[in-house]
Amino acid sequence: MPTVMAIGDEQTTTFSGNAVHGGGSCQLSLAGPVHNGSWADYPLRNSNWKVIHSIEGGCPARNQKGNIDGPNPNKYSFKIPEGIEPGDYIFSWTWLARIGGEPEYYQNCAPVTVTPSKIKRKTKSERRAYLARRTEFPELFMANMGEVSGGCTTEDALREQLAIAFPDPGLSVDHPEGTANLFKQQCDGNPRARKGQGENFEAKPTSTLTEGSSPVFSSTSASVTSASSTTSSSSAKVISTLTSDPVVITTSPFETCIEGHLTCLEDSTHFAICTGGQLTAPQPVPAGFKCRAGSSIGLDTYPA
Repeated sequence: MPTVMAIGDEQTTTFSGNAVHGGGSCQLSLAGPVHNGSWADYPLRNSNWKVIHSIEGGCPARNQKGNIDGPNPNKYSFKIPEGIEPGDYIFSWTWLARIGGEPEYYQNCAPVTVTPSKIKRKTKSERRAYLARRTEFPELFMANMGEVSGGCTTEDALREQLAIAFPDPGLSVDHPEGTANLFKQQCDGNPRARKGQGENFEAKPTSTLTEGSSPVFSSTSASVTSASSTTSSSSAKVISTLTSDPVVITTSPFETCIEGHLTCLEDSTHFAICTGGQLTAPQPVPAGFKCRAGSSIGLDTYPA
């Protein structure tokens, strides 16, 4: 059954799962409208994604060095804005993590029904302003999916361990951690963003999800059950459902690899993430810092 959201009503978004990968940047968007309640057939090849809210930094958790230990207490608010016509839509949450083994792209979707605002009927001038705002929604940001996203990546931001500032976040934007430590993302891999309203946009980008590690999105009104997947050049293969429970696995050079934990390597200048039971390739610690060797939810860093 679709979740009902009234235009202008405040919605509260929460996330479950421990592996928040140091936070990052998220977007909430709608594709549609869906006709005749046939959500299973959407999004279509030529569907438009309308970004209704962007969160730059601190999503899906605020002020985290790595992952969290226990429930995620963070909450995020958004509204279905004026300019969205009432009707049935596909609701999407996308996430670009701040840290990770490689540039990734996460997405969860759910069916929603948008209903009219509960505010009194608009005047003619208010209606004209309402219709004008329909053109103010940017297309969904896309990256890290090879040819699907035109070769656009967030690799530079990941190397510096910074959350991205979207090229076009739209009018509704939150900065839970401020704007001082955001990476100005230059490219956008969405073909519509690059080329305008092209006919060949594939509106079902392949999600690059990490087994057993990514958070599950939910809200007071929308609930999404996610599955993890690995990515090939053409499609995603579902291999398991996500879980927030740590999985302890024997590995090297440390005795245990706890799912989602960060491991500072013995040189104190590189770290790796426990993902799918294995440590990822080493990544450098931010410039000017070192870390204390060992495995934990976050890196224990200190000035070099």
